[in-house]
Amino acid sequence: MKLIYHKLLVLFSCCFFINTLYAQDVTVLPYSVIANKMIVEVRLNGKPVSMIFDTGGRNSISKRLKETLELSVVQSTALTDANSNKMETDIVNLDQVEMCDGKVKFKSVPFYVFDYELFACLGVEGFVGSDLFQNNTVEIDDQAKEIRIRAGGMPGLSSDRRAIPFTDDAGGMPVISLNMGKYDEAKVLFDTGSDGFLTLRRDEYARLEQQEALHVIREGEGGGSIGASGRGDIGKRILVEVPEMIVGKASFSNFRASVGSPPKTLFGYKSLQYGKVTIDYVNKLFRFEALKAGPIEVDSKKSWDLEMRIDGNQMVIATVWDKIKGEAEVGDIVTHINGKEIKPMTVCESITSGLSVLKENDQVVLTVKTKQGTKDITINKH
Repeated sequence: MKLIYHKLLVLFSCCFFINTLYAQDVTVLPYSVIANKMIVEVRLNGKPVSMIFDTGGRNSISKRLKETLELSVVQSTALTDANSNKMETDIVNLDQVEMCDGKVKFKSVPFYVFDYELFACLGVEGFVGSDLFQNNTVEIDDQAKEIRIRAGGMPGLSSDRRAIPFTDDAGGMPVISLNMGKYDEAKVLFDTGSDGFLTLRRDEYARLEQQEALHVIREGEGGGSIGASGRGDIGKRILVEVPEMIVGKASFSNFRASVGSPPKTLFGYKSLQYGKVTIDYVNKLFRFEALKAGPIEVDSKKSWDLEMRIDGNQMVIATVWDKIKGEAEVGDIVTHINGKEIKPMTVCESITSGLSVLKENDQVVLTVKTKQGTKDITINKH
């Protein structure tokens, strides 16, 4: 889930953002991972809480935590979520945000207030976003599951040939330009809150496809991801293959990327499987350090001819790709897999655990209730 400011950033920063850091040179913030979300422990006004660490988002808390901490609304404003949907939300001010070791403290920090579908599922109370670290350098090591927070900028990073400057319109976020092949570029937000590897903004995809910097693997129809204002609308879905993407001195080759409706193209959490990341917010620099030399082969998972999700404890079809077009529609109910009835499950269970039969097989038979009646549909993983 993302929150992008645009013009609101200037107003928000000038009027509300007062951040004082008291710290040793470096502090280590450990994290765990649930459903490809980075979960950290912090103290908000002295209360220990779990939060999602989200470099593509802004500081946010749940409505429940707002009431628990008895916070007053400072301002209300409009935001754009991960599906580019508009939403109204309140802003509150927290007196203190403290890292779990007690060494790093941020004073007078503004937070947005809203409820997000995954908060209760993941056991968190909000997001820690890029706006918290504007006076810091953040290093992320996913192998060690550690975030290192350094006061001020990182000396010498500007001379590192792997470092990439933020774009002029980054607005304090790690937005950079990456080479897609040798000649084309894409403006990309490094976003630990995005659980994939790369999600292309639709207009960015259209331009790169026209320039033959990528090619389409499959097309279909389906719904968007979960955003702060709910799920995205049903629309055209596209899966592409990218021959090459260059990040500093690292080169990723022949990987799959989805096309969606985020406000910016997203370079997501799964990128951390292949290297360490440094974000110098002070000097507006981003560095990706690959774990091994040479072209990086991204482990792109196969995808099914149909995608499914839970809706009201029922398994429904969320996306219909081209090979199955006409056999089923988005919203049709799946009752059985390989002849076995699907037991009721929650959205949380489907996201954190899923169904083992779909993980262990490359072909299954679905029993589906369609408008034409109940039918069996054989689907494959490609």
